Amino acid sequence: MDNKRHSTRVNADFEAYIAVDEVVTPVSTRNLSLKGALLYGCEDCVAGAGCELHLPLSPGIRIVVNGEIVRVKGNYAAMSFKEMDELSFTFLHRLVTLNAEHPEEVDEELLRVFEKF
Repeated sequence: MDNKRHSTRVNADFEAYIAVDEVVTPVSTRNLSLKGALLYGCEDCVAGAGCELHLPLSPGIRIVVNGEIVRVKGNYAAMSFKEMDELSFTFLHRLVTLNAEHPEEVDEELLRVFEKF
């Protein structure tokens, strides 16, 4: 089966929090990319719901991303990232690059996005 993903995903087991309709739920990330995340612990998540993911990296440093739950299966939810501030993007980019099997591909993916403009 062909992998239709166009973004590098890295295995990442981080404790995080997801806010959906003002309800905050602790979750764990299973994998991350620059475009989304697979989350565990989302038994109340519903596909199509808007959400905000908070991924603490260290005291005072966190990645905050707004997005949408695009798929739910059991306790797993796939989140598509829609918006984040520059600092969160910088931390996310670094995190994915440092954990990628082929880190050079992460920057190549970014270049392809900007070529479309």
